[in-house]
Amino acid sequence: MVISFSAGGIRGGALRFPVAGPGRSAIVRTAMTFEDVVREHQDAVYGAALRILGDRDAAQDAANQAFIKAYRSIASYDPARPIRPWLLRIAVNEAITIGRRRTRERARQAPEDEAARLADRAATPERETLDRESREAIRAAVARLPELYRVVVVLRYFNELSVDEVAAATGRSASTVGVQLLRARQLLRKAMDAPGV
Repeated sequence: MVISFSAGGIRGGALRFPVAGPGRSAIVRTAMTFEDVVREHQDAVYGAALRILGDRDAAQDAANQAFIKAYRSIASYDPARPIRPWLLRIAVNEAITIGRRRTRERARQAPEDEAARLADRAATPERETLDRESREAIRAAVARLPELYRVVVVLRYFNELSVDEVAAATGRSASTVGVQLLRARQLLRKAMDAPGV
C-alpha cells in the first residue's frame, strides 16, 4: 500500500511513500501532510532524543530541530523507503550535536565532577511497570555507554527498529550495527553485574 504525502508547498509537490508494518490501521488515508507525519512520529523522535540526551528540555529542542530539518530537506527524502527511520536518523544526529555542545559548555562552566553527572531522566509510560531501581540502573548503564553503542541501543531496543532500519538510520552497515549491538549488550551486562548496581 502507498500513501500520498503532500509536502505543503515544498519543492517537489506530493510525495508517495510505502506504509510499513503489519499493524496498518483499518482507516486508509489517501493523503498525508507533514503535520500528520509529525503527529504520528513525534513520540518516537522525542523518545530517541530523550534517551540519548537524558534531559527533557534538550530532547524537546532536538525533536523540534529534527522536524524543522526534515521539513526543509523533504526533497532529499526517498519516498520508496519508510519515513520513520529517516526521521529518527535526523533526530539522532541532532541529539548527538546538542549533546556534544552541552558537554563542551558544561566543561567550560563547571568543575569536572559536576560536568560528568547525568541529568535525571523522566520515566516513559511503557516503563512505569518496571521496578524503579532496575529502571534507573538500566538507564544509567545505557547513558554511560560510549556514544557509538548508545545510539544503536536506543534505536534498536527503545525505538524497536530492526537491525536494517538502525543501519539505515545511522548510515552504518547492518553487520556493523550487529557487532555494535553485541558489544553494547556485553558492556551493559558488565555494568549491571558491577557491585552497587
